Amino acid sequence: MKKSERLAGALGLLLLVAFFAPYVVKLPQLDITLILLGGLILAGYDFYSSK
Repeated sequence: MKKSERLAGALGLLLLVAFFAPYVVKLPQLDITLILLGGLILAGYDFYSSK
């Protein structure tokens, strides 16, 4: 993976975290929070495991 592609992927992952952060912090329902965190974990795993 080129450096520019890695940088773009990191920026996308950062924007995804910034988008989901208010929902994760402010939602009182544990089940929806766990689903959102699971999505963030899967996105992070995909970013770090891509070649």
